[in-house]
Amino acid sequence: MPTPFMHLHIAEQIRREAAANGHGRLADTISAEWSAFYLGSVAPDINAISELPRPTTHFYDLPPLPAADAYRQLWAQFPQLAQPRQMAAGQRVFVAAYCAHLLYDLIWLRQIAWPYFFYAEHLGPPKQRRLIHFILLTYLDSLARAELPNTAVTTLAHAQPDHWLPFAADDILIQWRRLLTDQLAPGAPSQTVEIYAGRLGLSSAEFAAALHDPVWMAEHLFGKLPMAEIQAILQTAVPQSIALIDDYLFEDGN
Repeated sequence: MPTPFMHLHIAEQIRREAAANGHGRLADTISAEWSAFYLGSVAPDINAISELPRPTTHFYDLPPLPAADAYRQLWAQFPQLAQPRQMAAGQRVFVAAYCAHLLYDLIWLRQIAWPYFFYAEHLGPPKQRRLIHFILLTYLDSLARAELPNTAVTTLAHAQPDHWLPFAADDILIQWRRLLTDQLAPGAPSQTVEIYAGRLGLSSAEFAAALHDPVWMAEHLFGKLPMAEIQAILQTAVPQSIALIDDYLFEDGN
């Protein structure tokens, strides 16, 4: 699944593209509660540090139903989250970003994970495909992290949840926020590299070096996957998210 830094990178692009393509009201609304939007963009992954099961925070099972929209399931289970006009500004923007996270995850599952890995028998047995998947995620994570502005760490650190989720306590969101801001600090090591290095049977240092080795990357990733095609698919999350968030925040004159 997309990593937290990939989600933050999408958040940055959503605001930038909204401002550049005729969605000035949306860009202004997001900017006014930018820290809340940042936290909402990564909030569904609180299951990684809590006892909340993944379906409880992501609102779909694996595999997801073909036509299921996770954000609609969120609204169905918690109707108060489908009423942005009844929320404070910070919560409204946070929930909008939460929904965009769910949308991006399902783009990854349906258009990347399934066709390029789950059904891609030419890449080898399932274990080998999982390893390539881990390398791809770590590579994309490193690209996303490099694109984040220096202000990312303070933007996320300033998010102050206030009973924004009826199914998760504020202290869980704060713990998750702190874990991510620690990684965003200048010079901080990437836990993504550490996590996937272990699954690949490498040390963190070995995997970090391999990611910068053109020969290794060509053999283990670039020679196996159509990277330009994959990245083009992922970029569709930006206009889709803008449309989703615009409808959510402003439909019926919200």
